[in-house]
Amino acid sequence: MRLARPVYESLPLVYAAIGGVALLVAYLDPEGRQTAIALVIGLMAEIAALTVFLRRQDYRALSREYSGEVIDFPSRLNR
Repeated sequence: MRLARPVYESLPLVYAAIGGVALLVAYLDPEGRQTAIALVIGLMAEIAALTVFLRRQDYRALSREYSGEVIDFPSRLNR
């Protein structure tokens, strides 16, 4: 599935915001089952945000490093 560029660019920020809100909810209400659920959701969203950000950064670095040119290997020498 391909996403539009503005959606893809804002995805880590959306995940980080969701994770931050969930962690804040877990911090403000430290008792009960909702705390554990909010903590798990918050951690998963923060990990997703970091993963998307780092994958995007790695892809851009590789795109700059490799221009897409074909490497010409020297022909075999006669034996």
